[in-house]
Amino acid sequence: METRTETLLTELRNALQQPDSALRSLLEEYAPQDIAEALSLMDSPAEQARALMQMDESVASEVIEYLDPALVDEIFEHIPLEKAARLLQLIPADDAAQILDELDEAKAEALLQQMAPPEAREVRELLEYPENTAGRLMVRQYVRVRPDWTVEMCLDYLRQVGSEIETIYYLYVVDNRQRLVGVCSLRDVVISDPSKRIEQIMEPDPIVVKPETDQEEVANLLSKYDLLALPVVDELGRMLGIVTVDDVVDILVSESTEDVLKLGAVEVTEEPYLRQSPWDLVRKRVRWLILLFLAERLTGTVLRHYDEELQQMSALAWFIPLLIGTGGNAGAQTTTTITRAIALGEVRYQHVLKVMGRELLTGLMLGALIGIVGVLNAFIWTPQKEFNLRLELALTVGISQMLIIAMATFVGAALPLLAKRLNIDPAVMSAPFITTLIDAAGLLVYFLVARWIIFG
Repeated sequence: METRTETLLTELRNALQQPDSALRSLLEEYAPQDIAEALSLMDSPAEQARALMQMDESVASEVIEYLDPALVDEIFEHIPLEKAARLLQLIPADDAAQILDELDEAKAEALLQQMAPPEAREVRELLEYPENTAGRLMVRQYVRVRPDWTVEMCLDYLRQVGSEIETIYYLYVVDNRQRLVGVCSLRDVVISDPSKRIEQIMEPDPIVVKPETDQEEVANLLSKYDLLALPVVDELGRMLGIVTVDDVVDILVSESTEDVLKLGAVEVTEEPYLRQSPWDLVRKRVRWLILLFLAERLTGTVLRHYDEELQQMSALAWFIPLLIGTGGNAGAQTTTTITRAIALGEVRYQHVLKVMGRELLTGLMLGALIGIVGVLNAFIWTPQKEFNLRLELALTVGISQMLIIAMATFVGAALPLLAKRLNIDPAVMSAPFITTLIDAAGLLVYFLVARWIIFG
């Protein structure tokens, strides 16, 4: 059974083979977002380019807004430079900047040269800001009003400029030096007495960000305060633009995808999965696998060091997978929990001692519970041994289980916080990384406990 998008793709292909009226009717029936989704399922960038070339430029530019910038980069390889430039200048400057950022420098500069000077200048200004910052995302068009204007004057002004501005949910109040002094929502303006001045209804201390603010922090602020847009100001408090919530949704999806890949020890890629060759997939994974392979050598080193103990009591080896597996799982749970808390702003580096203390206590409690199960499990699994030896082995397994889980939760809490302190993405301290580390450390704990209880 075809999905709605697949059905639209079939209709789109059929319409492209017919007179222009068929395609025009289809495009009027569906939203640009739907057209973009169907377009992304086409077999090649060349086919996608042919489809866009047959659409009116106003419609094609709307569709491009909802395509992945990396995909637009590939499509533009099959569209004449002048045509691509015209499509770019019809979309918001922040979206155009994202697309140009994916292109090589020479191609991006050639497109900017072909764009109309005002639009090109606006895009150039955005590209001057660092990648993944508020400055790169902001929209220059927003509603500016004066504090001494009346509500009636503001409504008249909105009627004049509203059609030219993408977001009019907020009115930003600026002084004669363009410094932001307040903000009021469109709702507050509509329901207020027409004779009231804006300074009487505005919020005098709006939440603002600087152009260098990281995009993830911008997203968190918009989410935290339930805002539809966030003003961007310079060091003097002058308005530069706004970041809108639709851009933030894209950021959250992108950041979540990036974190999930890092937690799985996979390098981040901008390209859709089906557009990556097997060799691309190998390149994204092989570095981490080699690193983890080398790290796992520590496990072998520990085993070789305690080879004599294993020969004296081979039953110790029976419980190694159980112990290091449980420890790795406990560390992965903690790392994932702390990484998420850092991403949401719930935990900061100054909380490191509190967090590590909580996780150590949590680990000891979890370890005690699992350790009891470990004692019973080891005692039951070694019926061929004499009672005293069975008891010693069971205690070794149980105590080691408790210590390994406590250590895993402690380390799993510390590493993401340390990474954050060093300006490294905490997600890099992924579950595979923690698991590999705990494998070697857990074995060391196990054999030390065995020497104390069994061979002491």
